[in-house]
Amino acid sequence: MYNKVITPEERLALRQALRILDIDKKRFALSTLFGSGAVGSGIGLGAVSAWLIARAAQLPPVLDLSVAATGVRAFGVGKAVFRYLERVSSHWIALRGMAKIRTAVYSRLADSPTDVVTSIKRGDLLARTGTDVDELGNVVVKSLLPATVAILTGIISIAIVASLSPLIGLILAFMLLADGLIGPYFSMRGARQAEIDRIQNRAQLNAAALTMLESSAELQISGKLPSFKTAQNEIEKQIQVNRDASAKPQALANVVSVIAMGISIICALLIGTMQVQSGDLSTINLVVCTLTPLAAFEATQKLSEAGIQLVRSSRAALRIMEMLNQAPADGYEAFDDSGSFELRAKDLVAGWENGPDITAPLSLSLKPGKSIAIVGPSGIGKSTLLYTFAGMIKPHVGQVQLGNNDVGAVEREVLSRYLVLTAEDAHIFETSVLENLRVARADITDDEAQILLERAGLGQWLQDLPAGIHTVVGVNATTISGGERRRLLLARALASGARFLLLDEPGEHLDSETADKLIRDLLSTKDANRGVILVTHRLSTLSYADEVILLGERPARILARGTHRELLESVDRYRWSAEQEEE
Repeated sequence: MYNKVITPEERLALRQALRILDIDKKRFALSTLFGSGAVGSGIGLGAVSAWLIARAAQLPPVLDLSVAATGVRAFGVGKAVFRYLERVSSHWIALRGMAKIRTAVYSRLADSPTDVVTSIKRGDLLARTGTDVDELGNVVVKSLLPATVAILTGIISIAIVASLSPLIGLILAFMLLADGLIGPYFSMRGARQAEIDRIQNRAQLNAAALTMLESSAELQISGKLPSFKTAQNEIEKQIQVNRDASAKPQALANVVSVIAMGISIICALLIGTMQVQSGDLSTINLVVCTLTPLAAFEATQKLSEAGIQLVRSSRAALRIMEMLNQAPADGYEAFDDSGSFELRAKDLVAGWENGPDITAPLSLSLKPGKSIAIVGPSGIGKSTLLYTFAGMIKPHVGQVQLGNNDVGAVEREVLSRYLVLTAEDAHIFETSVLENLRVARADITDDEAQILLERAGLGQWLQDLPAGIHTVVGVNATTISGGERRRLLLARALASGARFLLLDEPGEHLDSETADKLIRDLLSTKDANRGVILVTHRLSTLSYADEVILLGERPARILARGTHRELLESVDRYRWSAEQEEE
């Protein structure tokens, strides 16, 4: 029956996610004990209060009621205390687990090929790493714990009533079972489709909001901002419609709960009255058997909400595991740093996963101390080729090796010690200049940072800053110029200490003079221990490169290779492009 609300794939994903969540069993048992204590105190309060009211009506000596009166106060206080302890303990488990799974998600994504991340829309990626992880953590507090507590307290309630009247206890057991199974089923069935729609709407809403937030100026100028706002309003209306539609099955679940409780109490009254007349049950115990179920159903009434949360957490787990299963897990090869240490591509055909071939088979070799510039028309595939060299995109054919290692089989954390890629849109964080360099290497000192910035051509800029390397830059470097931003990224790349630097269009979006000076400084600063592959569309400064590779045609192939001077003399196309730059 429950296969209709939680599919086998979702159950498998939830089990996998729970293993990553790593629930502390001792803490969970303690939380269950506290939760059962809170509900059990409510049941005890109801049972003892019922006995106390019925017994007091018989006007016994006051001392006969003193123990029961004390018990009422104890259960009343105990319910609040146990509930507080249960919340603290269960939320500790959930928050610890959420931290673990979020860390696992970020680590796995950071170690995965680029196409794993780029295959997911930014809004949806934000939802998976944010809200979905929260929903998975909620399964402990809002689903697993209430279900466990309901089972334990249900057994206690049935035992109390059955000890006084087995028949009433049996009826209570059936009604608790009905309330704990039928009600949650209706809730989960209604919540399933609502949850699917909610996830889709949430992803669309996040994507639209991000687009309007980041591109508001462009949308305003193009006149498309009103249409985006209208689309966002339609999504919000659809969310409300789906929410209303899912409320009907939940309302039916509440009806089932009320009916089950009513049947239990009515049957207790009818059967109990007959048993009192036959002498099998005392009048005081009749009151206990009648009022105890009111407290017993407190635990099962939470199971509808627990079922809804289970559906949400199962869907969230499926989305998270779909993302993680695309990323590489364990099983990386050990890094071999013996032998000739160079970056080699052999018969490499690059392209995005499930996409066409971007390049024809090509080969190149880069040794430390050497620099290679890759040039060609825009859109030919230079950046894709660079991402493939970095191991962030799997080759369609051939392989890229770092020494004796296939870059795709080396753990990212290990690979980054030897090879670093700086993309043209790499992020500058809203923190100090020094901390932006420490993104590459955490132990950089103030003096080292100053030397690196001077090597990147930022010596004078650094002197003009109000707090030097401790000056805070704005969000994504909005408080500094484009040239300063590019040089700061270059300094970060130099800070890494990697043997090979892969630089994607470091002069992009800069004026020609600034771009040429940046590339000239980069290529003219030779380092015998570091090799450089530079992707650029600027040719005038490539005389400082050891080799220039010209790409052309589609799929891209190597049209010519050699020094800058050799290509000027032998390739008309290259010479014409260089002359156009000079003009």
